[in-house]
Amino acid sequence: MVEARCCFKLLYAIIVVLLLHMSSPCVGCSERDRQALLALKQGLVGDDGDRLLSWGRDAQNKDCCQWDGVYCNNQTGHVVKLDLGGQSLQGKISPKLVHLQHLEYLDLSSNNFNGSKIPDFIGSMSNLRHLDLSLANFGGEIPYQLENLTHLQYLDLSSNGYSVFHAKNLNWLPNLSGLKHLDLTYTNLSDVVGWLEAVNTLPKLRNLILQGCNLPPPIISSVSVMNSSKSLVRVDLSYNNLDSSIFQWLSGTHTNLVYLDLSGNNFSGSSIPDYFGNMSSLAYLDLYDNQPT
Repeated sequence: MVEARCCFKLLYAIIVVLLLHMSSPCVGCSERDRQALLALKQGLVGDDGDRLLSWGRDAQNKDCCQWDGVYCNNQTGHVVKLDLGGQSLQGKISPKLVHLQHLEYLDLSSNNFNGSKIPDFIGSMSNLRHLDLSLANFGGEIPYQLENLTHLQYLDLSSNGYSVFHAKNLNWLPNLSGLKHLDLTYTNLSDVVGWLEAVNTLPKLRNLILQGCNLPPPIISSVSVMNSSKSLVRVDLSYNNLDSSIFQWLSGTHTNLVYLDLSGNNFSGSSIPDYFGNMSSLAYLDLYDNQPT
């Protein structure tokens, strides 16, 4: 009797699992997305990590949701995440990438695009929330079309200093009002006089990393200290030859600040502000190579 009851429970469990599986059929990737990915692959060479090997045209590899680095929405089959970071890829990014209309996450970091310009059409991928093009050896000017990425929360365009990457202005930045992470390390911003004004328009910004950007002295009189972002947790303005005028802006951001790197600037002869001692959340402070008093 006990054995029969156990068998019945096991059979019942198997039936339930089968019914659940039948009611939630697996949705393969959309054909439009698959063709966009194949066009992207065709323009790329390198692939030291062999991530593109699974991207095939044959029936066995037809479902692009099963390809390495590709992640789909289980209900719709649309590609929502593309991670090709760290593959030493070279070549040309196909314009058909914009056909991935539901893409929210794009990582092309740590590749080698040989100083080519960031494609303007990336600004048409309006659903992007995460864009990482760091250490990918892009060059030229940051395309203003990025202003169309109004859902963006994470933007990393940092480099290692070897690529020639610059911006004439940051007029596109205020449109990214939901941005939480901004890293432009070693981007030449020497012509961007209003860089601090642009940063100050981002109310949700938590991480601001502008290391080695040749930042010009900020025009503090044009920036409302009271409107400084209270959400900032990490600020890295190291190696920019800034003077002590930046302290006035920082006085309005210190509420939640945990990490502050101001090393390699020009605070010689300036006193460290008293409010630094009141930063109760601050866990890391770097003033190296400044000679403050």
